[in-house]
Amino acid sequence: MAPLPARPEEQVPKNSNTSSDLAALKAAHVDLSKLVSPPPSAAETDVLLEASYEFVKNARAAIAIERSNAVEKEREKMEGVRAKLEEVVEGLNGSGNAL
Repeated sequence: MAPLPARPEEQVPKNSNTSSDLAALKAAHVDLSKLVSPPPSAAETDVLLEASYEFVKNARAAIAIERSNAVEKEREKMEGVRAKLEEVVEGLNGSGNAL
């Protein structure tokens, strides 16, 4: 079986020379560590983790609502109420009473 082709982002250009690129950066006194944000503190990690759990909880609730057709049922109820209100308005307009 032939190997799978590499994804475009994994393909390295043929003229790439990583070692010479890194040497040039070192010679230019480029500090690559400054390009990466520092790791979060333990307190920040706890906050981020809690926010992640909250997001997952809300996403699961939204999926459950979608699967239950609850939104569609509420829409149908509202359409019924709207139709009845339109009938009332037509009745009032027909009897000469203006809103």
